[in-house]
Amino acid sequence: MRCSRPATVDGLGWTALFLAGACAAPRPAGPRAPTALPALAGDGADAAVTSALGGADAGATPLTATGQLVTRYRGRFAGNEDDHDAYQTLDLAVRQPGVWSATVMAGAALDLDGRDDAEDADFFSLMDTYEHSLEGQLYHAYVDVETTPLGLLRLGRQPIYETPVTLLLDGVRAETPPMGEAHSRLGAYAGVGEHPYESSSDGDTVLGAFGSTAPWTGASLRADWMHLEDLRLGVDHEDDLLGLALRQDRYDQRTSSSLEARFTTLGTDGRDLRLLGQHVDLEQQYSLQFSLYKLLHTQHELAAPLDPFSSSLLELFPYYQLALSGSKDWELLSLLGGADVRRVAHDDDVGEFNRDFERYFLTGSLPLPVVVSLTGELWHATGADIGTWGASLAREFPEGLEADVGSQYALFEYDDVSGEERQDVRTYYVDLRWTQAAASRWTLRYAFEANDFDDYQEVRLDWAWSF
Repeated sequence: MRCSRPATVDGLGWTALFLAGACAAPRPAGPRAPTALPALAGDGADAAVTSALGGADAGATPLTATGQLVTRYRGRFAGNEDDHDAYQTLDLAVRQPGVWSATVMAGAALDLDGRDDAEDADFFSLMDTYEHSLEGQLYHAYVDVETTPLGLLRLGRQPIYETPVTLLLDGVRAETPPMGEAHSRLGAYAGVGEHPYESSSDGDTVLGAFGSTAPWTGASLRADWMHLEDLRLGVDHEDDLLGLALRQDRYDQRTSSSLEARFTTLGTDGRDLRLLGQHVDLEQQYSLQFSLYKLLHTQHELAAPLDPFSSSLLELFPYYQLALSGSKDWELLSLLGGADVRRVAHDDDVGEFNRDFERYFLTGSLPLPVVVSLTGELWHATGADIGTWGASLAREFPEGLEADVGSQYALFEYDDVSGEERQDVRTYYVDLRWTQAAASRWTLRYAFEANDFDDYQEVRLDWAWSF
């Protein structure tokens, strides 16, 4: 089953998908009580469904379902041009405990005002590459078999986040349960690589294996091998990636700390290095975080999971990026400050999507009846030294209503819809959130953006229902 760029489907089929709900919406944090599936009409219907899906009798644990349905409208305006779209998303999990579980994440997008590339050039996006105004996406759909001795047996379209680069594949994944005092595990996966918005999966193969262990208390060590094949624009890409990750965690009743190092290599060439760390002190109410990323070698066109952008953004030259931040809370004041520094290894390699910059920031918040937050920033970049500000006012009202109004600034901002990089961006926004009930939430956002090229406005209305 493949829907990343669906073939022509009759309008009724995609309309049904759109109305039923279908793009991946994250579930709210924390556990949610399962909802039993409604009984089907007719004697023995429950038993028939249970037998067909789980192979258990009518006395088995009943099926449960949880999920979230999100409906979204998005309107964008610039000068005399405007664009209006609607999105429906569904995240659904169904389980028969001890037998099987299934998860589906899907979406549909509807262009409300039709497609005219000449008139809507400012709002062109990947969805405009399709032939129809209503299009669907199947993000994942997989089944976990719980009746095997394996720790995990998963079949179907599935994402894998623990690997050095995130994967989406149509295939099978198997892992052993933790073994021994070191909680060692082995796992493997194989299938067809799935790349959203690609029209064909021909030549896209994914193979991989990993092993993990806990060499000492609080530590975890993981090694990965990934084999990726990808056919794009008539060129075969075949890459082998090796990854090694070591993490150390420490907890007590008052503090928690973690330190992690990740390294990957392509063949015999080191690809990148990442260091991450954090420390939280609940008693003293402060936290510290840092991250360092270094790209070791120039990245040319590779298999899509490793490099989905080089065909349009060209080569990515070596650079490093360092981020430091810390926060401290008092009874009447909260402070958050930090720095982001990025350096391209060689001055001649600085380009539109790979720049040198420094950003230093400090935000103070006062928990008054209206929460007031003020931010000061310093930006240093090629040809630009800018001091700027940001501010927000937030308040909670009765009946589940929250409001937030403010302004923020970015020297560089990447628009993931148009694929453009904007500079010198000042944004003013108003957010309203209404929790209608424990499972229902409305969000309205208006934003006005002024940048070095144009003025841009956006209106977004979301409704999320959790069940």
